[in-house]
Amino acid sequence: MPQLSIATTIALLYCCCSGYASAFIAPPSSSSSAASISQTSSHNPATALQATRRNFLTQSIATSTTAALILTSSQQPAFAKETIEVTPELVTESFAAIRNELTSPNGVVSTLSNLIDNGSFEDILQYTKESDAYFRKAKLGKARKLLTDKDLKGEAVLMSNAVTFDLIGINRASRPGKESREDQLRYLEELKKDIEKFLELEKTIVFE
Repeated sequence: MPQLSIATTIALLYCCCSGYASAFIAPPSSSSSAASISQTSSHNPATALQATRRNFLTQSIATSTTAALILTSSQQPAFAKETIEVTPELVTESFAAIRNELTSPNGVVSTLSNLIDNGSFEDILQYTKESDAYFRKAKLGKARKLLTDKDLKGEAVLMSNAVTFDLIGINRASRPGKESREDQLRYLEELKKDIEKFLELEKTIVFE
């Protein structure tokens, strides 16, 4: 099988994953699918939340699988896989950084809670996008690489994607004309639960 160039690989990965980033950008006009979700949410928001979460996580599995296949097919022998020495200190530090975002007054959860209380919709739109980058991608991503159970690593990907879903939900509930404090708080609670669930992975790590 011919190997893909680095540029082609990056382009394909961007196509697979760009949907997550674009979900944080408020479109100029609502799509029919967004309108459908909005209408469903107005009748039964809890059911709509779960249904949308399942769709998002299903898409996440497909996207992650596609990305993995692309990377595998284009892998160059010259690039050795980076190995990380899993030490108690590194694990403690990595998960403490995540826990700080959950419990600290300056963490993601508290900051979003304050912005929601103040009705700072524009700030929420910006902050949720930034949070997905520095919190979900950086901090959760770093901790996920330390897991020693391969099966749990796969579950951790879904947990990370769930965090993105929660942030997107808060973002959408803050857009002009679609502001909903009720939806903001609902997704914020889901965010707390998903972070707590991810933190439970720390105790599964086995040191050699």
